[in-house]
Amino acid sequence: MEIEQEPDSTWVEALSGRGPAAAERAVREAQGERRLFSHLARAHRRDGRDSYIEIDAPLELHALVRLLRPLHVVEVGVSSGVSSAYLLNALRQNRHGTLHSVDRPSVERVPGDPSRRTRASWSLPPGRSTGWAVPLPLWRRWDLRLGDKATVLPILARQLPRIDLFVYDVPHDDRATRRELRLLDPLVPPGGVVIVDHGPGGGLCAALKGWARDRGARPARRRDLGLFGARAIGPSRAGGRAGPYSGVRGRPPAESNGGRHSRPALSSEPRQRA
Repeated sequence: MEIEQEPDSTWVEALSGRGPAAAERAVREAQGERRLFSHLARAHRRDGRDSYIEIDAPLELHALVRLLRPLHVVEVGVSSGVSSAYLLNALRQNRHGTLHSVDRPSVERVPGDPSRRTRASWSLPPGRSTGWAVPLPLWRRWDLRLGDKATVLPILARQLPRIDLFVYDVPHDDRATRRELRLLDPLVPPGGVVIVDHGPGGGLCAALKGWARDRGARPARRRDLGLFGARAIGPSRAGGRAGPYSGVRGRPPAESNGGRHSRPALSSEPRQRA
């Protein structure tokens, strides 16, 4: 795991709606979080994951949370939790806000032998679970839900009053992504940001392009990466349908496991401490 060398403050500026000085200052602040990076790098080395797939712009995510000061952040795709850790650290510094993460843990297996695991860089190490590298103190603002996004996202859509930042960091196809953006769109207020990772060198998908067009936004690409984001300008065409806590600012969503999905209790996590 290597520290991000050249974060893109102009991308942060475009998505946050703030000026260049504020964006550069927020990025420098994120670069100064060396203790957090050292913790994550140490955790990955300890579990044999020196080279691990994660979103390539954690510093920009940290900077965006600091500038946007979101009440609710939704993230799809967690794995070891590098991006989650930076999002959570920024929320901690803001002293408000919750990260709602959705992850379907995946362990690759050798074809023909389901008992043998591969060493794929995104697979969970033996004995570890989703978010295993995230420092335990940061879990306070984390609503981690395990399950298929097709099942969990509709639950979140019913529970949250708004989504100020949506980070979509999983392999996807346009049909599913378009459906999920349509589902969550009424919860994204003007000024809300949607980010989609298209993989190294990937181009802008039709789903994000269409969402941005409907919200009067201009997609912005993180320099040299397949990471695109858009900041909503106009209101949702769906009429701004609100969740069950509409008008109750700052109230956390009711926890619902839907029979399967719930936030892991902190008391069960000490063994995951990296």
